[in-house]
Amino acid sequence: MLEDLDRLSTRLSTLVAHTQSLTTEVQGLRSRLAAVESERDALRARLDNEGSQSRELHSKVSQYESEMEGLRSQSAAKQVALQGSLDLFKQEHSTMQAQLQSRDQEVEKLRAATRKAKERIDAVLDRLPGGQPEEQR
Repeated sequence: MLEDLDRLSTRLSTLVAHTQSLTTEVQGLRSRLAAVESERDALRARLDNEGSQSRELHSKVSQYESEMEGLRSQSAAKQVALQGSLDLFKQEHSTMQAQLQSRDQEVEKLRAATRKAKERIDAVLDRLPGGQPEEQR
């Protein structure tokens, strides 16, 4: 019977040691679980923050794209207006060049007519009695 009690005592000691080991292991696992949960919460907060930043950046990109599109439209409209002005100025320039050329031709005709009229007047004056010789004029 003492042997049975010794075995039982040994067995109880083993069970107590094993229970203490399991208790220590449970406490370690609980600590690790708490650390992992804390890390998970930190990662979730970081993910939420980065998601927020991502949405904000996406919103800014969309805003900048719409602003760029507006500026492109304004630029295109200004370019069309400037091209229209340029075309108008070119047309006016061509018209003025043509008018200038026409006026130059008219002036040349008037000069030629003036020379001929002067020659005729001089010829008539020369034929008049008491007309002046060419050298005196």
